[in-house]
Amino acid sequence: MARTMLTTFIVSLFISMLYIYNPSAVYALERTLITEQELNVTGFSGYESVNLNLLIYPIKQILEKIEFSLLSNEKDKEKYKYTLLDKRFKELVFIINFQKTSFLEEAVGRYNVLLGNLILNNNVTPDHKKSILRYISILKTLQDRYDNTSAYRLLIQQAIDTTARLI
Repeated sequence: MARTMLTTFIVSLFISMLYIYNPSAVYALERTLITEQELNVTGFSGYESVNLNLLIYPIKQILEKIEFSLLSNEKDKEKYKYTLLDKRFKELVFIINFQKTSFLEEAVGRYNVLLGNLILNNNVTPDHKKSILRYISILKTLQDRYDNTSAYRLLIQQAIDTTARLI
């Protein structure tokens, strides 16, 4: 019985991993703040395939933690943190652009926590600096679509301010 449950868990975890890393994720046609063409003009490269609004998001987090723990040297860990930052940024842009506002506070929090860890290390390369400036530009573009008195605009401003501190 326990062996069957373990096998079922492993198979479902494997299937979830295949879905998570599927680059051809298709999003329902929903109303967005900014069209994909406008986002592409700002330099945005695409959404993350698994976002906070999906039930399999915790599996993605577990896989990321496992992957991070398997890295042996500090240089690889630092590089992986920037990879995670890019993922968190893409998740944040998805949540903002598709107006999944019930997840916005959590998305901004996750993004800011990762930024805070990187700020403490303060190892920003010129390539990372370019990406970070692009993040700020994209977030400002999305923020401009919200009303000045909106709480969502303030949350996005928190992300912008924290991002600017990394430079």
